[in-house]
Amino acid sequence: MSSHNLDVRIDPDRCVRFGKCASVAPGIFMLDEDTAKAYFDEETLATADPKMIFAAARACPTQAIQVHQFGRRVYPQILTPMVGEGGIESDEPGDGD
Repeated sequence: MSSHNLDVRIDPDRCVRFGKCASVAPGIFMLDEDTAKAYFDEETLATADPKMIFAAARACPTQAIQVHQFGRRVYPQILTPMVGEGGIESDEPGDGD
């Protein structure tokens, strides 16, 4: 576990080689030469400035980098769809009946 209690995960299916994470946080995030997918070294990440980790995660256009803290995902945020906003149908009586 890192000193800042951040758990960083890279979704290999979402990582499509833009390399923006490596541009924003060089030495923390790198691109694998064979797969061109992003990766990081656990020891380097453990001592990295959390601002740099979040900056790299925000720079990823596909949101392939997830940041968790204390077992909860903090980036990217999981947004709950709002009822009645074109997302979830409501079965409540009187809702459009």
